[in-house]
Amino acid sequence: MNVLNTIARLLLLFLIVCASASFHPWGSAKAAYRHHFKGTVNFAEGQYSRAEGHFRKAYAILPDNYTFALSLSACLGRNGNPTEALQILQKSTNSLRREDREYTQKKVMRYFVEGVIRCYGKRYDLAIAPFKKSIELQEPLGNRKLLSTFHNALGYATLFNQGMGAHRSAKQAPHYHVGKRDMVRAAAYFENAIQYNPANTVALSNYQMLADTLGLTAGTGEALPEVKEPAGDYIPNMPGSILELTKLTETDELLLMLDISGSMVMEKVICMGVTRFETMRSTMLDLLDSIPARLPMGIGTIGGDCGTTPKLWHRTGSITRPDLQTALEFLVPDGTTPLLTILEASPILFSDSTTTHKTIFLVSDGANVCRASGLDICEWAARIAQKNVTIHILTFLDANLNNTEAFTEYTCLADNTGGRVIYIDNYRCRLAPFAFSLVESFQFLAPELKRVECGGPAVEALWAIFPE
Repeated sequence: MNVLNTIARLLLLFLIVCASASFHPWGSAKAAYRHHFKGTVNFAEGQYSRAEGHFRKAYAILPDNYTFALSLSACLGRNGNPTEALQILQKSTNSLRREDREYTQKKVMRYFVEGVIRCYGKRYDLAIAPFKKSIELQEPLGNRKLLSTFHNALGYATLFNQGMGAHRSAKQAPHYHVGKRDMVRAAAYFENAIQYNPANTVALSNYQMLADTLGLTAGTGEALPEVKEPAGDYIPNMPGSILELTKLTETDELLLMLDISGSMVMEKVICMGVTRFETMRSTMLDLLDSIPARLPMGIGTIGGDCGTTPKLWHRTGSITRPDLQTALEFLVPDGTTPLLTILEASPILFSDSTTTHKTIFLVSDGANVCRASGLDICEWAARIAQKNVTIHILTFLDANLNNTEAFTEYTCLADNTGGRVIYIDNYRCRLAPFAFSLVESFQFLAPELKRVECGGPAVEALWAIFPE
């Protein structure tokens, strides 16, 4: 009896601990973001089974995270498990919040992923409606590359929507007959995809195959609505893109948090021919000219070691723009990246107001090297978000497995505070947001159509798809 009482007490204690905001029985919040980032990279590399394992772990730790649920759903669909994929996708809808600045874009992805799952489950008839919905919602948001992907997927589903029963005969392998009307309609969607993004080689191949089969000429598609390009620009014009992506000028207090670690001078931004540090400094100086003088600004630096006093540490509104400009011009790199130690102390640089919206704009090229009382960086971000603080990150790192730790921290800092991660394409001199990146992996390539004579001489034009 004493043993049972002891077990009961231990179980109760475990449940109490699990219920606390800072503990997850399957791992930490940071571990979840690490698994999700690895899963994203694995998926992009075609390692779908490994990706599913990482997505499952991320979702198990944080099942209310919309992006984690969406990623797992898409991967399960790709891996031939549409039932579970749709169940998780449906649950994920409950975690969408209208106050989220990315609400509509996330809703777009939800419909697109549903269409993807239906396609991999060979229910092309059920894929068409969600693909159309994703296009309808995306058009006002812009982003021609996404719209190209969506139209290509819609064309693929239209082409394959020929019923579930394959035609069988003694002379030929099982195949689906394809109606000419559906072929023309699919060709129009593929042509739309090309118009939105001429570099979409999959859509181009799909359209060319149908055009050659039917003898079509360009002009099959409908007139497309005018849509804006997504934010992103060449690096010499970077401040404008940063402001468009982050809306820094819409905050009440702005704190620049700059990584001045030694690695910032060890690597160059290849397309510019200068170091990351010089790129950061010149960009921040240009940014100052674009931010209204009425906006209180402050600055902090991340460098030295875990106990070093920051070289710059000024509260918002306590430093004039000329002094801030001078401080940036004479700033020199130093040490490592005590990221979390500095971030944990940074709220003191804001005013004591509980009603103002505060923003940290972090520029960095590395991961945290110091432990701050064992604090999980993702848990810290969730806490600071409750104080009306948003964190945006500009990084010079490429999103690959070598930079897993850094992107783990960046994504959880931004995700938990309503911010964004922006990275610089070192080779093309462009800025881009780092976001849900599985979409581009779902470029459906249609198989070649073949003429068949299943209907006899009376049927002049009949084509078929022979599934692999």
